[in-house]
Amino acid sequence: MDYKILTGKQERLNRLMNLRFASFFEDMPLTGTQALALEFIMQKASMGDVYQKDLEEFLSIRGSSVTSLINNLERDGYIRRESVKFDGRYKHLAPTKKALSMQEKISQRIDKYMESLFVDIPEADLKAYESVLEKMERNVR
Repeated sequence: MDYKILTGKQERLNRLMNLRFASFFEDMPLTGTQALALEFIMQKASMGDVYQKDLEEFLSIRGSSVTSLINNLERDGYIRRESVKFDGRYKHLAPTKKALSMQEKISQRIDKYMESLFVDIPEADLKAYESVLEKMERNVR
């Protein structure tokens, strides 16, 4: 098996997936990444505090990129940073009413995108794919 060919196919698929995901939000004032981050913040905030580090781990991107993302979401009125009682240096991320008013629409589009990825793929193939992904993730770590 030529691993370079497989890696090339995976990279191409990732680019295509990113473009397709972005297309689900073209008529909204958010980018796909902003919508995904906002959905994560809204879901997590309903269960407790959400911090920048949580978003970094969820998106698997560097802190500086998440800082920029958070700054843009805050500037556009979707989230606010609030000090936590136990330490004023820490800020948790809180969705605003503006964000919450869009939550259902964002969730529906994310779900629709996810469903579109797996159309006509048999369950057995999905199980094999999941197994391969888990093994690759272990290898990367």
